[in-house]
Amino acid sequence: MAKKLHTIDIAGTPVNIGEGVFGELQDHLTTTLATKEVIFILADENTIHHCYPVLISMVPHLEKANKIVIKPGEENKTIETCEKIWNQMAVEGANRQSLLINLGGGVICDLGGFAASVFHRGMAFINIPTSLMGMIDASLGGKTGVDLYSLKNQIGLFSKPAGVYVWPGFLSTLPHRQMLSGFAEMMKHALIADAAFWKKLTKIPMAVVADWEDHILTAIKIKAKIVNKDPNENGIRRQLNFGHTIGHAFETYSLRNDESPLTHGEAVAMGMICEAYISYRSLGLDHAQRDELVKNILLNFSHYKIPTEAIDELVEITHYDKKNRKGRLMLTLIQDIGKAVEGQQCELALVRESLFRYTDFSRHVPRE
Repeated sequence: MAKKLHTIDIAGTPVNIGEGVFGELQDHLTTTLATKEVIFILADENTIHHCYPVLISMVPHLEKANKIVIKPGEENKTIETCEKIWNQMAVEGANRQSLLINLGGGVICDLGGFAASVFHRGMAFINIPTSLMGMIDASLGGKTGVDLYSLKNQIGLFSKPAGVYVWPGFLSTLPHRQMLSGFAEMMKHALIADAAFWKKLTKIPMAVVADWEDHILTAIKIKAKIVNKDPNENGIRRQLNFGHTIGHAFETYSLRNDESPLTHGEAVAMGMICEAYISYRSLGLDHAQRDELVKNILLNFSHYKIPTEAIDELVEITHYDKKNRKGRLMLTLIQDIGKAVEGQQCELALVRESLFRYTDFSRHVPRE
């Protein structure tokens, strides 16, 4: 019996999902990519241990690929790490006819895509996401980049991978916290575009979800529909940024101040709480829907505590958001669950108000 395989086009990149992806990758490497002179596999210290052996066993063509291993974590998504990658590729004979395979989560896909896209003015790369976050978001759509002084994704470009291969089996290697991180992005996908999917996600706790492949496929289809209308993020694609402006501020603040920083998904979850409040205040999001959103986020995620004196720093960080226009803060908000509106100007006073509300929101959410 043939292994299940789904293929979805996202901005010209074939995204393959399911048990049959490794056979598809083996075929791709021996046909379309057969001319690639040197192949590299980029991984972090976790994925080289847990995921690399699986990849090699499934795709024998990659047994002789050169390995590049970096330290895990958002704090390593930097130009300095890129320099190490470029140096190793140069020493081992990489050129424009080489191929980089990114085997890892969001950091590896973002960082590796950027490193490949500017090396020799561009070499081909493939994403094999190993985290839930990578499978439904970071590996898809052609965004690549690195952080600058803890500010998220300040340096990067749009660059299409030659292919994306999503094998849900890698999820068994993830700790619960990393699964939660990806689940935040999945909740965001539902909140901006699919109310029925939101109901499905909130029906049972994330910890007991069994059918991840079905959820992954739904989330990827949501992203594909949006990205294919606006590949370079000039309009509707900005809907995917709901929760991210304030979420990135939380993430940057945490990287600066915490011994164990927030994951990207945890930060986005807190950002969605704040931006739901702004949606309620400025776009007419129903009070009950706002409380439903907050309640379901806090059922899955711990409320990240911030001192009130941190609020000014968080507001200041939002000034660096890439979506801002002419010095004005621009947010994606939700009008209803399942309906997002991008490009909404927001006054800093309202951002500050949302953060003050956030500090005690857990006490205001109705409990059953």
